[in-house]
Amino acid sequence: MAENKEIAEKKATPIVTFDDNLLAGGTGLEEMTTEDFAIPFIRVLQPLSPQVQKQDGKYVKGASAGDLYNTVTDEVYDGEKGISIVPCAYTKKYLEWIPREKGGGLVNPNHDISILSKCVRDEVTNRFITPDGNEIVETAQFFILVLEDEPQQAVLAFTSTQLGVARKWSTMLRMARVQNNKGVSVGAPMFAYTYKLTTNTQSNEKGSWNGYSVNQEGITELSVARMAKDFMTAARAGDVQVKEEQQRDEAVSTAKVDSTI
Repeated sequence: MAENKEIAEKKATPIVTFDDNLLAGGTGLEEMTTEDFAIPFIRVLQPLSPQVQKQDGKYVKGASAGDLYNTVTDEVYDGEKGISIVPCAYTKKYLEWIPREKGGGLVNPNHDISILSKCVRDEVTNRFITPDGNEIVETAQFFILVLEDEPQQAVLAFTSTQLGVARKWSTMLRMARVQNNKGVSVGAPMFAYTYKLTTNTQSNEKGSWNGYSVNQEGITELSVARMAKDFMTAARAGDVQVKEEQQRDEAVSTAKVDSTI
């Protein structure tokens, strides 16, 4: 990846002081629900991702293959330097998609693992295909806080070859320990430590692509841990709405360089 990128640095948003009379009527957002907000995905960009194609309407100036990309803010982070994140909750999903060549689109985001017994595996693409000809994509989703300036909620999704990265990270999380008030070592909540998310080049006999790497970084600050716990509670309660359609373009662009997706 090039050293001199034109990736814009995010500036801290100034806090404006308002008179109480202006605040008395509320924010105007009271009627909105979680359905009205899009929680971003953090993706790794591939050589064929639209964000790195200058002629594409989704092009982001300065973006390069291997960078990390925020699907809502369009922010791009250097994949080698990485970003600090705090995991808050986890879920495994089996998403059913109409193949792109047939028009694309999400069919069902709520399958469990039993759907695989009803599928056949395509010998060429290694994908699970339903009797209707749709694709089932096994997806490990982590709800995270991105620690860039102010902590921001996001989702990090692992599919295909990246499921191995998710399993390694899950093992790290399971092995993490903390001490309780009595000084006894206990299993750590997943938000107890921060992790550095970076990218690297990965390959198999079918080609190469840019993938994730996750490594433990340090202890989570108390104020951030409280935010992470609140996010964990909301995600577990189903109060965090994930727009799965946001990640479909990633799966398609990655599939062109990693045929195991």
